Amino acid sequence: MNKYAIVTDSASDLCKEYREANNIDYAQTMMSWKKEDGQNIEAGASLDWDFISYKDFYNLLRGGTRVYTAQVTIQNYLDVFEPHLKNGDDILYVACSSGLSASLNIARMLAEGELKEKYPDRRIVVFDSLRAGMAQGMLVMLAVDLKNQGKSLEENVEILEKEKRSYKEVGIPETLSYLRRAGRVTAGAAFFGNIISLKPILVFDDKGSNVAVEKAIGKKKAFNRMAEMIKDDIVDPENQEIFLLSGDCNEEDVNYFKQAILKQVKVKEITVVPLGPVVGASSGPGTIIVNYKGKQ
Repeated sequence: MNKYAIVTDSASDLCKEYREANNIDYAQTMMSWKKEDGQNIEAGASLDWDFISYKDFYNLLRGGTRVYTAQVTIQNYLDVFEPHLKNGDDILYVACSSGLSASLNIARMLAEGELKEKYPDRRIVVFDSLRAGMAQGMLVMLAVDLKNQGKSLEENVEILEKEKRSYKEVGIPETLSYLRRAGRVTAGAAFFGNIISLKPILVFDDKGSNVAVEKAIGKKKAFNRMAEMIKDDIVDPENQEIFLLSGDCNEEDVNYFKQAILKQVKVKEITVVPLGPVVGASSGPGTIIVNYKGKQ
């Protein structure tokens, strides 16, 4: 059985402690924005906030700066993949949803072209998670558990494929303005939606894109409705750690949402983590999302 490494990307929102403890590398999505003096800034989307702090990033968005995301570069993939290939490892790359990013196409091109020619005895599996945020991160965690159980690369991929749609998202943005900038809603819809404090409840669809399935007026109604949705869908809650992703939300909102969930369903643990720069750039500050394992 060949050894294999597990790799992911910036959209997974996995913390440094977990990645280091489990030897998880990640490829960095590119980000760019323009400073007030006109200077263009370009950096990799670091999950450790090396390029800009968490607070400064969301304050940058609040100040009206638009942050653009771009695909992982060829060079970054090479920098992440090649050390493992040189070490004699195959690679399982748990990628951000193809419904949200085209980065995995670059990875596949390299896996089937340049890197296959250079390392003919090695294999790179580019796995489309159809997920982002900690839903993608939870799939990486599942892959790690399966690998530690002795599952082969092929067995791991087979199980991930069966399970990936079980990893769910439910969340709301603070305002519709950032989704408008990202082209997800029209200017008119954003304007009137913000006036009446309309909160679209976002989930993943079958293609791994974010879609609004319901709308609520006001945050508390949205929080309570999302808690009901989680209760109706979650599996084995008593043994499940779920993740609440905060785009620099105020503490009152985070605590209210946590309590709303716990009133509906007793989960093992709710872990609050920062909403990473990739999803945060599109959804904006104040976005709050819960990722959990639900029904197929």
